Amino acid sequence: MDYSHKVTMIRLRRHASRVRMALSGQQELGRSAGFWFAFAVVVVGCFAAPMFLSRWQLLNFSNFLINGFLALSLCLIWGFCGILSLGQGAFMGLAGYAYGVAGINLMEQNGNTDLALVIGLITPVLLAAVLGSIMFYARVQGVYVAILTLLVTLLFETFLNQTAGEGWFVGKAHLGGNNGLGRFAADIREPPSLALGFGDSVMEFGGRSYAFFYMTMSLLLVTYLGLRWLVNSRFGSVLVAIREDADRTQAFGHDVRLIQLLVFCLSALIAGLSGILYVSWGNFITPDVFGVYNNILPVIWVAFGGRKSLTASLGGTMFLVWLSQALAIQSDYAFIVLGVILIAVMMLLPEGAISEIADLIDRWSRRSARVVE
Repeated sequence: MDYSHKVTMIRLRRHASRVRMALSGQQELGRSAGFWFAFAVVVVGCFAAPMFLSRWQLLNFSNFLINGFLALSLCLIWGFCGILSLGQGAFMGLAGYAYGVAGINLMEQNGNTDLALVIGLITPVLLAAVLGSIMFYARVQGVYVAILTLLVTLLFETFLNQTAGEGWFVGKAHLGGNNGLGRFAADIREPPSLALGFGDSVMEFGGRSYAFFYMTMSLLLVTYLGLRWLVNSRFGSVLVAIREDADRTQAFGHDVRLIQLLVFCLSALIAGLSGILYVSWGNFITPDVFGVYNNILPVIWVAFGGRKSLTASLGGTMFLVWLSQALAIQSDYAFIVLGVILIAVMMLLPEGAISEIADLIDRWSRRSARVVE
């Protein structure tokens, strides 16, 4: 009995070590035991937060987490693959609209939003597959990718702003023009919150509920850890090689265009999840999500934290979203103050504030270790 117990413990330790190594590669910040301890404390604190927050604060916190998906999606495609996309808002908005329209039409019939969720996730991936195939196989590179993705996004915004008339119904869903999907009319149906399950076992995740917060927090945690595993794998090393020198990576036998397309689609999927959660959170979505502001903002978040790190991008996003709201409440000059902060960080810390600070701490730790030796 004792022998079998020891064997089991050894196997568990080996599995735990393999998992830790898979998540703690050289491509991502935070590889020490101290980092993972701090990470666990933050995660536990976030899951415990609803016990200390008001409903309004919980609603805001949930929105902060939703923005995290958008930041991770951009960090993956820009920070690790070297492709600056200004179309993440298009993927987010398209998924939100697709989910909302499908949910309005299918909710009463099915009693859940399972199929609407699938439709919402597939739609931006299909757009990314078509757009990415055109760009990457036509060898569109650099700033032209950013321009093309932004152009597609603005086309969606222009189109949806013109859908306020009575003829713009998709089944029971009214697109609503600049008012948004299902808003400002008593006889117009609003997009439903996520309701997942079958038959009598359906659970609704309203934006103001604890269930929605815990679902969003869990999804963000899984997405973050999954992307850490991806970028620290051999595939992640290929992504970094493409970022640094795509032609050389191609010469080593890697299908660069296919890899770029796959990562572009995965990025769209994550951004689309953000859009679906946003619609479920507020039960509305407007064409503003496709605007220039909402597509430039994630770039600022990711660049501020450090685009070459998922951890830095996510941390920078949470900080800037919180700071923006705090400044907006307390001052009429919030955007000026925020702009000055961002310009200072970009000039003094070009690799991102969190990435530069982490690098400084790492160098200090190594220097201290040498002194001790």
